[in-house]
This record gives sequence, structure tokens and C-alpha cells, in this order.
Amino acid sequence: MSEEKSQHGGGRPEMVENGVIVKRKGDDWIVYLVGQEDDYETFETDKEALRRADEISDEYESYVQMVDEDGDIDENMSYDDVK
Repeated sequence: MSEEKSQHGGGRPEMVENGVIVKRKGDDWIVYLVGQEDDYETFETDKEALRRADEISDEYESYVQMVDEDGDIDENMSYDDVK
């Protein structure tokens, strides 16, 4: 978690706690809140997953991270940048 905080400059702690992760898992894409990896939604495409992540991030005014299967961050987006 400290790694995520440093990436976001420590501006709004609730953004770090309510960040939305979009991650490839096998043939699917999963979406979950930071710290709630066991409670996720599954989608067939990255576009569907990003659409859902956008809805969640708008609600929490938080960020979205696209993460690869190894856990490396591919992209960071703020709640108003998700397309």
C-alpha cells in the first residue's frame, strides 16, 4: 500500500483506499477495489471492465489502475480520465 500512496502523492488518502483495479486473470478481466481482491467482478473484455471501473471510480472519485497478471501497473487514471 505504501507504494501506491507514493504514486499518488499522498493527496487524498480516500482515493488510495478506494482505488479501482482492472486486472487480466486468465482469459477474463476482473475489477475490484484496493484491499478487496477476493470480492471482484469478471468481464470478458477490457472495455467492459473499464466501463465498470469507471462507474465505481466516479462514485468514489478515486483512481483506476490497469494491472497486468504479474501485478505491475500498466496505467494509472483518475476517475475523470477513464474512457
